[in-house]
Amino acid sequence: MAKSALLIDFDNIFSALWSLDQRIAIKFAAEPGDWLQILANSYLSEDARRWLFARCYLNPAGFVSGPGDAGERLYFSRFRPGFVRAGFEVVDCPAVSRGRKNAADIRIVIDALDLLSHRTRFDEFVIASGDSDFTPLLQRLRAEDRRIAVLSPGYLAAAYSAVADRIIGFEALETILNADIENDAPSSQTGPEPAGMGQENAVSDEASNFAAFIRTRYDQATEPLNLAALAFETARICPAAKQSAWFGKGFKGAVSDLHLPNVRTSQHHIWDDERHQPPSAAPTSESSIPNSVAELSRQLELPRLETGGWQALFATLELYSDSHEFRLSEATRWTRDKLAEQGVQIARASIGQVVRGAQIGGAPLNESAIPSAKAIGDAYLASLMGRAETLGVSIDKPTEETLAALFGISDGHRQEG
Repeated sequence: MAKSALLIDFDNIFSALWSLDQRIAIKFAAEPGDWLQILANSYLSEDARRWLFARCYLNPAGFVSGPGDAGERLYFSRFRPGFVRAGFEVVDCPAVSRGRKNAADIRIVIDALDLLSHRTRFDEFVIASGDSDFTPLLQRLRAEDRRIAVLSPGYLAAAYSAVADRIIGFEALETILNADIENDAPSSQTGPEPAGMGQENAVSDEASNFAAFIRTRYDQATEPLNLAALAFETARICPAAKQSAWFGKGFKGAVSDLHLPNVRTSQHHIWDDERHQPPSAAPTSESSIPNSVAELSRQLELPRLETGGWQALFATLELYSDSHEFRLSEATRWTRDKLAEQGVQIARASIGQVVRGAQIGGAPLNESAIPSAKAIGDAYLASLMGRAETLGVSIDKPTEETLAALFGISDGHRQEG
């Protein structure tokens, strides 16, 4: 397995993507964990890789002009928490000139040269930038016998193509970010072509390998799995399954046939409803959740509930505490089932997150004094403010008040210091 270093000039890549396809740019910036997993298993070489070093160089005050005529600015700082969650070290690179040029390029060069003498001998350097200033760096990396890949959606200097082992341009990025696992199965067949006994045994063995791999990844997952990334991983382990169009059913269909426990799926993800929070999604036009709060919810991985759902959750937790001796496992199961009777769907993991947040915020459910629903909501909001500060997510007073209103605890929810 290749030992790889990934260095991303965020401002350069995001701005280039934004000028080409704003939807693709948001996908790149908002959920780096998904495309990072795909990139680890495809596009660069035949070997899988481990990201032993991953840095994102970002100007927190950088921005692009938002869509439409409103003239709103989309600041790069909003994407910082997503890269932190994906395992990147984010290096702030503020502008060093009035032209908004930042120091990311020189920082990338210095770090790459330092890594050449690192005790871990990196096999591969992936540079995400279209800046032609990197040509001397790529020549040095090549002279040191390291594999080089350049990820850039724009036009590149001719020297890049000559020096780099692989160029990942806009078309490849678009494929990675829009990986479609829904339509893998050909419409004209429902399974592999008839085969002899030896081929049938081979198909059976491949199906067993496929099932074992998927179940292992599913059981070990700590968060929803991106289906496209999982398909890329599985194709490396089970190439014959991929060649058979996933046994003629498409990848999602083949996974569905495994009947994994507590499984839930969306267009792009699969998760265990007992253990995982549902994946974040952009609010629909029918949602009453303001965009600012929806974005904050995504960054802090909050359950996606409307105001009535939050109020029902806090009230049901109060009811549980008042009628049971507290045990977290039982509390999450009982609360989930009671909420389902009210038409509120929420995963047990999400309920557990709220319970732990309430405890951190000063309203533990395992003490003799039973906290009220409002006290639970207040404490949970207080814990969120602390988490946001830790992640470097800025919450202004209007957004905090809107969040409190969403929770149904807006009347005097926080005391002024």
